[in-house]
Amino acid sequence: MTFDLSRLTSPASLIRKQVAEHGRVHVWSVAAFVLFVVAIFFARGGKAPGLSVSPIFLGAGLAFASGVAAETFRKNLWLWLSLGFLLAWQAAGALFGDMPRPGSDFLKIGLLAAFFLFVAQTSQVLSTRRILWIIAGVGAASAFLSIVVHVLREPDILDRMIPLGRGGNPIPGAGALASALIATVALWMDEEGRSRRSTAILLMLAVPLVAALLLTQSRGPLVALGLALPLAVLIDRRGMLIVLAVCLACWLLVTGLVVFEPSIKAMICGSETDWCRPSNRNAVWELVRDQIERHPILGSGPDFRFPYEWLSHAHNGLFGIALYFGLVGLAASALMAAGYARCLSRGTDDTLRFFGLASLIFTFGYMGADLPNPFAFFNTHYLFMWFPILLVLARDRFSFNVKAVPARSMPGVAQRI
Repeated sequence: MTFDLSRLTSPASLIRKQVAEHGRVHVWSVAAFVLFVVAIFFARGGKAPGLSVSPIFLGAGLAFASGVAAETFRKNLWLWLSLGFLLAWQAAGALFGDMPRPGSDFLKIGLLAAFFLFVAQTSQVLSTRRILWIIAGVGAASAFLSIVVHVLREPDILDRMIPLGRGGNPIPGAGALASALIATVALWMDEEGRSRRSTAILLMLAVPLVAALLLTQSRGPLVALGLALPLAVLIDRRGMLIVLAVCLACWLLVTGLVVFEPSIKAMICGSETDWCRPSNRNAVWELVRDQIERHPILGSGPDFRFPYEWLSHAHNGLFGIALYFGLVGLAASALMAAGYARCLSRGTDDTLRFFGLASLIFTFGYMGADLPNPFAFFNTHYLFMWFPILLVLARDRFSFNVKAVPARSMPGVAQRI
C-alpha cells in the first residue's frame, strides 16, 4: 500500500484555485464566515468572545474593501438610522437619565453595525444554500460531539446537557442548535436543489441536532422551535402584519406558559427535577416590572443589574428591552421588526425566506423566557437571531435569487469614485 503525497497538498491547491478564480477578498470572506460559525459552535471560555468577534471585524473590513459597505448603507438606510437612534437614545440616557451609561454600551451597538457589514459581505460571496449547509454541518458536528462529551462526563446522561460552544449554558446553546436545525429543514424543503444523497445527509444532520436539543432540556427554546417550524410553513408568503402577529403570539404563548407555570406543573409534574424544575421567572418579572416603572422612558441602561445573586437578568426579551432602553426603545425595536418583516414578506428566495421566517418566529418565542437584551452582549443570538435578519436585509428583493457574486466582479470604492 502506497501513500499518495499529493493528498497533503490538495487543501493548499484548492485554496490556490479559489484565489485564482475569485480573488483574495472572496477567500477571506468565506474563511471569516466559516470561522465565525465554528467559533459559535465550538469555542468556549475566556478566548471564545475574541474568536467569535474577530471574524466579524475581518468581514466588515472586507465589506469596505469590496464596495459592499457602500451598497449596504444605501439600500438599508432605515436600519442604519435605527442603530443611530439606539446610540442617540443611549446618549440621552447618559445625559438625562438617573442610571449610569458606561462607554461599553455604545461599543456593543457598534459591534452589531459591524456584524451587518460582515453578513452583507458573506451574502455576496456565498449562496444561500452554501451558507445553510455550513451552519447545518458545523452545528450537527457540534451537537454530536456535545452528546459524546456529555455521555462520557456526566454520571447520569439524563441530566441537562451543556452544548459545546459560545453559549456555555443549555439555553443559549439550544438557541444555536435550533438555528442549525432550522437551516437543515430549510435545505430539506428546497425541492429543486434536493437529491436523494442530500436528503440522506440532511437526515443524518438532523438526528444529532434533535437529540442534543432534547438533552439540553431547555423548555423555552424547544417550545419556540416547535412553533416556529410549522408556522413558518403556514404563513409563508403572508404579509407583514400576519408575520408580526404570529411572532407576538409565540412570545405571548411562551410567556404565558411561564406565568401559569405553577398550575401547569401541579397537573403534570410529580417532582421538581429535570423538566419540572422551578424557573423563578414570575418572581423575576415582578422585580423587572417595578424597575420599568421607575425609569419608563429612558430605561435603566444595558448594564443595569439587580442586587441579587439569584437574579442575573430579566429572562424575557421584550421585558428586558423595556427595562434597559425604556418604552421608547421597545417601540423603536418594534419598528425595526416591522421593517424586517416587510422585507421578508417580499423576498423571492423560498429557502432564505423560510430560514428567515422560522428564525424570526423562533426568536420571539425564545424571548418569551430568555434573551433580555439582544443589543448589548454577544452570544449565540448573533447566529439564530441577527444573522438571519441581516442576511435577508442584505439581499434586496431583486437579487434574492441571484447566486453569489465573485469578489473580483464587485466594484471597489475607488472604482465607484
